[in-house]
Amino acid sequence: MMYSAVASRYAVALYKVSKVNGKTEEYKEQLKVLNQLYDAVSVFLNNQSVAVDERANFLIDLMKRLNVEVDEAFARFIHLLIANRRIKFIKQIASFFDYTILDNAGLIPVDVTSASELSSEELGLLSNFVKKYTGREPVFNVKFDEDLIAGVVLEFSGKKLDASIKGRLQSIVKDVLIRKG
Repeated sequence: MMYSAVASRYAVALYKVSKVNGKTEEYKEQLKVLNQLYDAVSVFLNNQSVAVDERANFLIDLMKRLNVEVDEAFARFIHLLIANRRIKFIKQIASFFDYTILDNAGLIPVDVTSASELSSEELGLLSNFVKKYTGREPVFNVKFDEDLIAGVVLEFSGKKLDASIKGRLQSIVKDVLIRKG
């Protein structure tokens, strides 16, 4: 996933506050809830005709009703997102917050898209490849896409490695079209 500069700044700032307050895991969960709530009430949260305090308090109250405890620092973060019209970046902020946690632990998130279920041996090979390439221990997020026919697509560190049959076929078609053109 590509992150905007705005999302990364807010995520890193919240991460620093979470480390100081010792609430990194709590904030991670609160961001997940906030992200889900945003999907449900985004029209209201982005409505500039409603006061910032009203929108922020509505969101905080909604989280509390869902038994999600919101401390003063996280409440200020919500208020800041709404006041600065950055609430629309909450998905990217939450994702980059997760990335920052992993990064500071010396881990690297890796998106793996596979045509079929991967065996533990195959995951081990992928893990070794990523470790060799990045020097970090991978944390896999595995998805399945039967359209790949066979093979995998790895995404990490802003790079994409396509080792699938579908990718190879697309590459061949592209080469043929370039030669004819």
